[in-house]
Amino acid sequence: MWSGRIASYVKQKTPLQRILRGFSQVAKTKTEAEGSDINLIKVGQNFHGFQVKDLKDIPEFRITAVCLVHEKTNAQYLHLYRNDNNNVFSINFRTTPLSSTGLPHILEHTVLCGSTLYPVRDPFFKMLNRSLATFMNAMTGSDYTMYPFSTQNYSDYKNLQRVYLDAVFRPLLKELDFMQEGWRLENVDVTDIKSDIIIKGVVYNEMKGVFSENENILGQKLQNLILPDHTYGVVSGGDPMEIPNLTWGDLKKFHVDHYHPSNCRFFSYGNFPLLPSLEYLNNEYLSKYTVSLTSHTQVPKQKRWAEPKTEQISCRFDRMGEPFEKQNTMSISLLLSDNTDVYETFLMQFLTELLIKGPNAPFYKTMIEPNFSGGFTPSTGLDTQPRDSIFTVGLQGLKKEDMEKVTKLFDETVDSVIEKGFDHQHIESVLHSFELSIRHETKNFGLHLLFGISAPWNHTEKIVPSLQVSQLIERLRSEIKNDPGYLQSAVKKENKHRLILGMSPDKNYEANLEKAEKQLIKSKTKSLSDKDKKAIFDKCTELQKEQQKPANVDLLPTLVIDDISDDVEKVDRVHVTLNNVQTQINRVNSNGVVYFKAVLNTNDLSQEDQMLLPLFCYVINKLGTDKLNYREFDSLVSRKTSGLQFSNHIADSLFHLHTYEPGIYLASHCLEKNVESMWEIWTQMFGISRLEDVQRFQMLVQLYMANLTHGIVDSGHVYAMQAAASLVSGSAYQVELLSGLQHISYMKRLIHTSNYKAMLDGILNIAKILFDKKKMRVALNISPDTQTDILRTYENFINNLPEHPKALTPEKETTYITGKVWAPTDAVNCQHHVLNVPVNYCSKSVLTAPYTHADYPKLTVLARLLQSKYLLRELREKNGAYGGGARLSPDGVFSFYSYRDPRSLETLDAFDNSYNWLKQKLEDGIKMQDVFEAKLGVFQSVDSPIPPSSKGCDEFLKRLTPDIKQRYRADLMTVDKDGIEEVADKYLSEKNVSNTGKVVIGPKSEKMDVSKRENEMWTSMTLPSSYASSRAYLSDCLNFLKSFSWLYNYSNTHILVKRVLLHFPCDWVLYFKNLSYEDLTKLLENNTEADCPNNLKTLLNDVEKLKPDCAVYSKPCKPKSIHNSGLSRKKLHEITSLAPLIDDVCRGNNVDSIIDIGAGLGYLSHLLHDNYKRTVLGVECSAEYVDLAYKNQQKFYPNSKNHVKFAQHYIDSNSSEKNNNFAG
Repeated sequence: MWSGRIASYVKQKTPLQRILRGFSQVAKTKTEAEGSDINLIKVGQNFHGFQVKDLKDIPEFRITAVCLVHEKTNAQYLHLYRNDNNNVFSINFRTTPLSSTGLPHILEHTVLCGSTLYPVRDPFFKMLNRSLATFMNAMTGSDYTMYPFSTQNYSDYKNLQRVYLDAVFRPLLKELDFMQEGWRLENVDVTDIKSDIIIKGVVYNEMKGVFSENENILGQKLQNLILPDHTYGVVSGGDPMEIPNLTWGDLKKFHVDHYHPSNCRFFSYGNFPLLPSLEYLNNEYLSKYTVSLTSHTQVPKQKRWAEPKTEQISCRFDRMGEPFEKQNTMSISLLLSDNTDVYETFLMQFLTELLIKGPNAPFYKTMIEPNFSGGFTPSTGLDTQPRDSIFTVGLQGLKKEDMEKVTKLFDETVDSVIEKGFDHQHIESVLHSFELSIRHETKNFGLHLLFGISAPWNHTEKIVPSLQVSQLIERLRSEIKNDPGYLQSAVKKENKHRLILGMSPDKNYEANLEKAEKQLIKSKTKSLSDKDKKAIFDKCTELQKEQQKPANVDLLPTLVIDDISDDVEKVDRVHVTLNNVQTQINRVNSNGVVYFKAVLNTNDLSQEDQMLLPLFCYVINKLGTDKLNYREFDSLVSRKTSGLQFSNHIADSLFHLHTYEPGIYLASHCLEKNVESMWEIWTQMFGISRLEDVQRFQMLVQLYMANLTHGIVDSGHVYAMQAAASLVSGSAYQVELLSGLQHISYMKRLIHTSNYKAMLDGILNIAKILFDKKKMRVALNISPDTQTDILRTYENFINNLPEHPKALTPEKETTYITGKVWAPTDAVNCQHHVLNVPVNYCSKSVLTAPYTHADYPKLTVLARLLQSKYLLRELREKNGAYGGGARLSPDGVFSFYSYRDPRSLETLDAFDNSYNWLKQKLEDGIKMQDVFEAKLGVFQSVDSPIPPSSKGCDEFLKRLTPDIKQRYRADLMTVDKDGIEEVADKYLSEKNVSNTGKVVIGPKSEKMDVSKRENEMWTSMTLPSSYASSRAYLSDCLNFLKSFSWLYNYSNTHILVKRVLLHFPCDWVLYFKNLSYEDLTKLLENNTEADCPNNLKTLLNDVEKLKPDCAVYSKPCKPKSIHNSGLSRKKLHEITSLAPLIDDVCRGNNVDSIIDIGAGLGYLSHLLHDNYKRTVLGVECSAEYVDLAYKNQQKFYPNSKNHVKFAQHYIDSNSSEKNNNFAG
């Protein structure tokens, strides 16, 4: 995968941050792991061609670092021994392309398509189901490519190590794999050589999806522009317009030049023995190479500019985001330290945190609190991925007129910091966050170490100092103590290498991209002869045949049943009730940290309050308390804890479908010495009785809204699965309301009212209802050694919390509620959410069984089996989607999904065909080994590492007790082919069609013609982007029409003769008189001058908000006969264009009868019956027209009397009953 996804692990974090925030579990308490050979290794020794260059203890992480160099090739090897069972191995190469054809990215994909030792199609994906890996992937950054994995099983470790090593050093690099993974010309209809030719390919489609996200456009352009001279000046992942310039020969040459041991860095971590890895690596691979020069891959430091530069770029208009005029972005970036200078980079990160983080930070005060933007951009911070680190402050959600002030505010803020320095408590809060992070333990520490050191290690051999965090903190404290102006002097350094980058939306952005892609295809195909086209067709046919061949997976290593543990991990826990509060105490090795988690039941909230919960969770810890204002409170929280976390909590019932526990989740942790301060902070939160700072609240709401739509494109498959699940599951529907597309639409409608005082009152009301200890249950993860003291302070804390006498107690069964969903009984409920991006995200959801049902383990294995054996080939290999699969969620929803998919309806058909494929393969294709491999895939997640901070959380949050988990584990082990066939027939066949929902998120397209799809009821969600509900949209339309009825109650031709202008507000008329003809025309586009009356602006804004996304329909029908010479050409065009659209809608929704309101003389009514055999009731208020319509029918359409009727009627509240009478 490309660095856009590496960013999800390492984005805007320095090596220090990534190391600190990724601290891992302590697997055992003893000092030495069984089988480790760390005590045999000394500096200067030689092992299997490697010389030990350095050996360092890093006590803060309980690590011993071993630095080795392979003597024959100069390959570097870093081993980090730690008594952690979750071991990591990685192979890193410095890859420095000088073009945007995506060379390293496509090579990363292609080397994983088969090797000399394992000549199997896509061994990487095949190994996903033959392993218990806790992580497997490959990633391409701007200047390096890495192949990491992690596992807790030593046999698995050796298996994956062999597959990875052979893949990178001896790949097959076949042309067909290059075509599949990179790009190819292919006929739209792969069976028709005469059909149009298009460009396809996994990476090609992936990068189209990547650059559908505006933040990715900004981040890529920022790096290209501020570091233009070498590899950072190009797109390493590939520009879709440049990818088709890459040749297979280029790919093979790049592998020779860059995938050499001399250009390689090997990494391992954990408690598995090191020496066997060194022996295998040397004997099988490195000994067969000689040293090679690597100067061609080195990245020089960027030459610094003499003057700052300013650039402006365009991006897509985000229809889900803020109004068009507020989708501008401005960023200011400075080139800072070389990332190989460990302390300087650490200092820059510390300064970045001081300048940006929280309401006491200078840039927050000057740029966020004035509330003229949508907050910081995701790229704000220090990016240490390039060799020269980049400091960025960016603002999103800007009006164009506000963009210039960003630069001024930036300079004024820096000048103020230089003059006044930083607040002492603010410095302490940032230092505290670093020190607490050293103690805090999360899962997969080894991977975080790897991600933390890879960028600087790419340019230096001296990487161990990056791990010595305590020394860095001690040096910084000493520098600050000895020189009070130390931090100010660091900020004061003059820097001319500054980039001011603006980005503005362009409503034609997608159209221009589509035009450019068509032109690219034309340039690739215009000179093709028939012979060339035949060669392309034949090559793609060959690729299809290759994709259909069964893979000989027996060549690949695999685990066996004995490698799977029989038992679940037992947590030392007790359950107590203290002063009406249920408390689960998990006794773990917490490394001196106290972890507090709580759930507050929200059943007492009204539905309106429930809808506000996501906003409540975002703002409630940022508004201050009765004792402290928001700045003082944030300072206290930052100096004593990790911060206060609030989030929605929907816990699915383990026993019943549609049933869930609603609540909010609270969490924080602190050093043991600060535990009483943490309780005091939570006591203040629970004691909030007033919230009065409306201005602060309004700013927070605007920040919340600006970030609400971020990531929809990058995580489109998640939104699609969630939306599809909400069509079949009551609990999933609640999740969709609180975090999905429906929540986005609800919040946009709410904000449109601009009644922030009322909203803040609603937030306070929620706090008063929820901050009640009788609604709370708690989990504490603490060390047994300090348990007595911690629990004493906790009990005092609980005793002082407020409680309401009539409050619901969490132990009652009524904490769970049952949700409802609407679904048609005779069709599949389907939705198309229109998003202006060039790729699709598709999902199909099927309601199955709850977690404790006997079918649930079988369905889990079935999902994994379909993903690995069917969906991977259908979606990715054959049709170019970047990803896809199937999964079963705890609410019993079986979900199919695709990611960055060039197809839509064809993908839904592939989902539907999974049952037929399975039935066929169960007879002659699927073996018990395939079922076993699917189980291995399931156990990867079941047995993933759990850090001390999260032990016991499954039971606390989901009620998943060890006994329930043990039964589920035992049932998983016994799943067989018969069980899989049973649940497939029960849930995936036509028998369960009424419990199915489908969703496509993607662009409007001719390919999305749903009119001919049978047994599906489609809703095209092409309402304005702020609406997900047609009911809400219709309500707002009616309110608008009521408010402005005086404006449209006259025909256009009467505007002068009826003196309509007299009804206009005087300030409107004066404003119109001063506008030119061109300015009047621009009013239709909501372009107004500064002196435009406010109520006119309101009208224009409402029109823009309510404007539907209308599809262009261009297939008028040909009437069989026209029997009225008075029918104008205009009317003829109207009815012949409208009739087929009506017919398509009727077929798509299984509608047979139509009411033609305002039928006039019946032209359209008769055409609908004459051409499409529809039954029509024409309703017309004019008795004269009704009489003429019947006369025309008698004369020209006598056979339609039983199918087309007319009624004289004026629509009112009783119309429904009357129309039924007419129809009867």
